[in-house]
Amino acid sequence: MSKYSYRRNIIYALLLIALIFYVIYKVVNLIFSSLFIQKPDRINFILYGPETKYYSLDARYSQNYVIPFNPDVQVNVPGGYGKYPVGSIGKLARLEKDEELIRKTFASTTTTFVHFAFNKSSDDIYYENWDEKGGKPSIKEILFSSSNASVIDRIYIAISLMNNTDNEFKLISYQKARDDVLNDVIFHEDEYIKNSIGLLYQTRYRNDHESVQVRYPKDYRTAEGISSILEGNGIKVSDISYDIEKRDRCSVIYSKEKPSSTAKDIGAYFNCPLINGKTDVYDILFVLGEVEDDWRINSN
Repeated sequence: MSKYSYRRNIIYALLLIALIFYVIYKVVNLIFSSLFIQKPDRINFILYGPETKYYSLDARYSQNYVIPFNPDVQVNVPGGYGKYPVGSIGKLARLEKDEELIRKTFASTTTTFVHFAFNKSSDDIYYENWDEKGGKPSIKEILFSSSNASVIDRIYIAISLMNNTDNEFKLISYQKARDDVLNDVIFHEDEYIKNSIGLLYQTRYRNDHESVQVRYPKDYRTAEGISSILEGNGIKVSDISYDIEKRDRCSVIYSKEKPSSTAKDIGAYFNCPLINGKTDVYDILFVLGEVEDDWRINSN
């Protein structure tokens, strides 16, 4: 074997070893970031399509909930897009090349951490209203629809659903307000919060007993919307204040020796780094930074 061939084989072997380690790293990371390991108290997801439904699956006591959304109901789309009918949000996400818009929209609407969005991957705009009803989600849609859920998460949810019946999904209703001038049907946010308060929270956040201050750089209304998401999950938001430092980067600052589940999950959901530091009289400071733009609510 020539010296050139020997060196080439060594390079190939090293590349193969590097590839194997990379695949192992990705598989391990996939497993440890999955619901199978994380095991939240509630798994929240949206099935988006002609009959859009939000589901909150209780991992312990089978207190499951469903919220149906007719396509004509208008909801706020984070990112400053304003109000859009539910039936056109998928088309908007496609045009903007941002599939996360679906998940973020229903997180803002339901004031919960929506973990996954399952989408039929269609460019269609849905118009036809349907009889809003509950029922068990389709396991076929969970397994085969386009989604940010991993294979492991899909299988975990599908197995969890096998142990539930249609009757175990309680319907959460909400009020709609009609604009007499434009004839628009608007999702009534305040009434929804009143009807759903205490139903969709994660027990472990309540058990942490930690208070959060949200600091925003520009828009109070957006900070208020993000605070509603935290509170809907059972996280106590004690204060919303203007960030006089106007920090560009988001962060979750915790004061204890180790971050709590509350701090870690806020950081993970909004993709913000955890920082150990001073938090004044609060347990956690959530500095919004650039997150404010991503979740901005159009005030019009």
